[in-house]
Amino acid sequence: MTWEKNIFGMLPSDEWLNVGFNVTRPSDPIDGLFGDEKTDNLVAKWQTIASEYQIPVMAQFHGFDTEAQTTFRVPVDTHNIEKGLIKVKINQSERLRALVRSGVQENALFDYVINDGIRLADQVFTRTKVAKNELMAYGQVTINENNLSLTVDYGVPAQNKSFSIDLSEDADVDAQIQAIIDAALEQGVILNGMLTSRKIISRLRQNKQLQKAINGNIGAGALISRSALENHMAEEFGLTRIITNDLTYGDSATIGPDDRPVISTKRYFPDSKITFFATNPAGRMGVGLWGNPPEVDASTFYKVNTSTVNPYVYVMQWMETDPAVLWTKASGLFMPVLYNPNSIFIATVGDDYFDKLTVEPENQGTSMWNVPVSSLQGSDVTITGDKITGTIKYLSGSNAITDVWGPGNFLALKWSDPAAAATSLKVGLEPSAGTGMVEAIDDTDRNGIFKINSKNIQKLKLVVSNNQHATVQTYDLSGLTVQSAS
Repeated sequence: MTWEKNIFGMLPSDEWLNVGFNVTRPSDPIDGLFGDEKTDNLVAKWQTIASEYQIPVMAQFHGFDTEAQTTFRVPVDTHNIEKGLIKVKINQSERLRALVRSGVQENALFDYVINDGIRLADQVFTRTKVAKNELMAYGQVTINENNLSLTVDYGVPAQNKSFSIDLSEDADVDAQIQAIIDAALEQGVILNGMLTSRKIISRLRQNKQLQKAINGNIGAGALISRSALENHMAEEFGLTRIITNDLTYGDSATIGPDDRPVISTKRYFPDSKITFFATNPAGRMGVGLWGNPPEVDASTFYKVNTSTVNPYVYVMQWMETDPAVLWTKASGLFMPVLYNPNSIFIATVGDDYFDKLTVEPENQGTSMWNVPVSSLQGSDVTITGDKITGTIKYLSGSNAITDVWGPGNFLALKWSDPAAAATSLKVGLEPSAGTGMVEAIDDTDRNGIFKINSKNIQKLKLVVSNNQHATVQTYDLSGLTVQSAS
């Protein structure tokens, strides 16, 4: 094996060219709706796509002596679409030294280096799939990572994202779906598919009204077959493409107390959503659009090795002299593009029999357990979607909180009243710092303090339920800034 520039672990550039071919993963149904394309100008390509797939707008007749009517271009979120830089790196030197010490011969190290590059490319690829699924589930892409906070607005009308479907056993599901079909027709859109989870499909098959509609009145209580349900959706509503996505990914990874990786998993597509959609004639909703990351411009100064195929990930290696570290990095510039903002209609279902609670940071001027909230957290603590960000301070000394929990970092939150029909409200962290999920249905203050000892692993969870149904809300804490004792 000949190393590039005689630097131990640095591969010649041509060895990286086909790294994209080696990224293997389970078939993701989202790729059937958003195929990947490469462009040298992300904004210009986006504008072209956005203009091509809108509902036709009528020009007007004019008299020969009148001025032509002026039309418009479709507005595009150009401010945010160029910011979709995804990158990840690994310390190659550390790994190679450990391998050599364990007896691996230098000629055999090639596979270890290339496999690290493939894994990095796979992590970039994974983030693109998360973005595609988020677009289908919420009609927008929200990014709150690594000092980048933005929401990419695709122009999906608010009413298209606010439907709800009751899937209880006796609910009239057909009537609810027909209402969504009719709303789409009013916008000139003919829906032809739906994306959801197997959990939702199972509940549809258990619905008594659907059982009667498909199997007759005597069919109530008899589970509908998957094929019978799909035929019913196609015949009644024209929904000929039923897609389920139950794949998961590693949302965050940290090193646990035993020096082993702790990976938090998350679904690509939430199991509480049904997205009804209309594809173009090729069966696509849009494009996974790849551009040129900054590494392309930097290739004059650094060695940049790129894959020539999807997922268009760029791989580069460079050597730091002090400390002497060889880095391998994978990078991609990506953003999903939706052809037509009127082509998706999103309904919330599943664990949503009760309205979601509004969760907010507790007011800075409030005291909890006789400790000012301003002593616990900064005024920058915010909640956006399912992510909580901001600064939580280190609390020490003797007070009502630390006397029970010990010194550390605490988060103070408040929430709205649950529905009158709810019989339980449990609030807590998973994994917990001690008490686990606490019953709070009778807590009239509707607030709580949570000890954060592992922000990248812990999740805040609220569960509203009665004897039959539940609404589950989960919040990511990895965006918090945790002050140390010093």
